[in-house]
Amino acid sequence: MLMGTKKTMKCTSAIWFAVVVMSLQFVSLSAKMSEIYRMSFGTVNDKPNGGSTGQDLRFSFAKHFQSHMVLQQAPKQANLNGFASVSDIGKTVVIDVALGSNVYYYTDVIQPGPMSQYGVWKVQLDPFKTNESATIRADCGGNESLVLEDVLFGDIWLCSGQSNMQFMVQQMFGGQTEIANAYKYPNIRFMNVLRQSSTVPLFDLIGVEQAWTSPVNTSIASFSAVCWLFGKALYASLGYPIGLVGTNYGGTPIEAWSSPKALKQCGVNATDKRIYDETVNKIYIGGPGDNSQLWNSMVYPMLSMTIYGVIWYQGESDSVEPVFMNRYNCTFPVMIDDWRFSFNLASYGQTDILFPFGFVQLSTSSPNEPHDGYVDIRWHQTADYGVVPNKRMRQVFMAVAMDLPDFDAPSGPVHTRHKLEVGYRLSLSGRAVAYNQKLLYQGPFPFKALVVNETTLIVDYGDMWTLDVRSTEGFEVLCTAALPSKTTWWLPTSIMGFSSTTVSLSISVCGHGQQVRGLRYSWKTTPCALLTCGVYSKVNALPAPPFIALADNTMDSPVFNIGY
Repeated sequence: MLMGTKKTMKCTSAIWFAVVVMSLQFVSLSAKMSEIYRMSFGTVNDKPNGGSTGQDLRFSFAKHFQSHMVLQQAPKQANLNGFASVSDIGKTVVIDVALGSNVYYYTDVIQPGPMSQYGVWKVQLDPFKTNESATIRADCGGNESLVLEDVLFGDIWLCSGQSNMQFMVQQMFGGQTEIANAYKYPNIRFMNVLRQSSTVPLFDLIGVEQAWTSPVNTSIASFSAVCWLFGKALYASLGYPIGLVGTNYGGTPIEAWSSPKALKQCGVNATDKRIYDETVNKIYIGGPGDNSQLWNSMVYPMLSMTIYGVIWYQGESDSVEPVFMNRYNCTFPVMIDDWRFSFNLASYGQTDILFPFGFVQLSTSSPNEPHDGYVDIRWHQTADYGVVPNKRMRQVFMAVAMDLPDFDAPSGPVHTRHKLEVGYRLSLSGRAVAYNQKLLYQGPFPFKALVVNETTLIVDYGDMWTLDVRSTEGFEVLCTAALPSKTTWWLPTSIMGFSSTTVSLSISVCGHGQQVRGLRYSWKTTPCALLTCGVYSKVNALPAPPFIALADNTMDSPVFNIGY
């Protein structure tokens, strides 16, 4: 586009509301939008910027577009959207982006919103990649001009999940140092979405808890520790602006963050309610804990914003009851698929259909519970592969955290304060998967185990890692009584020896005439003390993730093909 010329976007309401009708075809006539909306969701009660009626609604940007923000940089194109009163429908919105000595112009015609309660507009900017800040102005005849100042272009990451993502910098070990040094990173910008729920999808956030800001202007003390550490590591590696959007809510299950469409794929009824004894585990009953409530209010309103990726720390609330725990290997991968589809569709394809998605594998909860839902959730977080990315979960990365117990944590043992380690591990894997940096980002994961004689089983990790064995504990074998008995039981075993690529386990724990039919590692809620699980990588000090495997044969020398 030539500098200083006018560029017109045909931003039809059919595209704008396409996310409302995920299972329907695009409808090109704006007159049908209200009908489609009623068919999909019923009546919406949100007022995009606080107006009580469509007539007194102010001309505005959507709430997550603010001064001091980061917009997604080239090669992607950032989207801007906003609202207007009913009386403004049909008017032209003019957007100008002042970047250095150049000014870029864009226009759109205000279209009717849902149920014609207000008007909506949206423009897509050119792909910008620059170290300069921009000033963005929006004008619509008869309305006060809107101005966004000090806008940077970089990569935007959403930071979502429950309380361990909400966990603040000031609560972590080393938090005061992070807070004191944050001013050194003026090009990392952050915001927090207001934690509110909704029974229907909203076209604007209910509110913003922390407006877009720089750590030079606002302390990071109350911002997400994991989100900040991840963003800081990316900035240190990439050298350009990073935008962090905190959209998280403590005590909430994955179902609250999932759309009805996604839940249906896992056999979950959109109207199901969650009922727990809060003396066992603090989980919200109703409101934000109900299905799709936070998808509606804290994700859906931002779908049209172009983003680079998402990081996620959640699963504790789904570990309590078997019905929720056992379906997590469906609900989590499907939620990722659905978020990717929805962001891609609403952003006109600017958010990648396979945008990188990172998560933290659950840490620990109690030293006195050898097996609970945490073990199963960790496995299900990988879609039962043990590691990511895998065939089911492409462009997904993770941080292992099971070796970071913190039973004296003021906010409870589920909230480990060892977030420095979490942030380091997650950013390392994110740099490798999301930015294709050549790094060793996974802990050791075996590809095969073999019973070599009556007393020994060798676990082979291949040549990708040089093993650092810190403890002889952590492995268990499944012993099977002699045929025709089908009785089995898991017994702990010890590492008898190791090399740079293998560990040798004793199988003498199985009695005479018994066979080894299963193998698992770190299959406990708290498998070890701090940083002392059995197997790590010497490079980058990454812990081996938990795994479980059954023998592929029933011969006297069982073989376990574990690797993905």
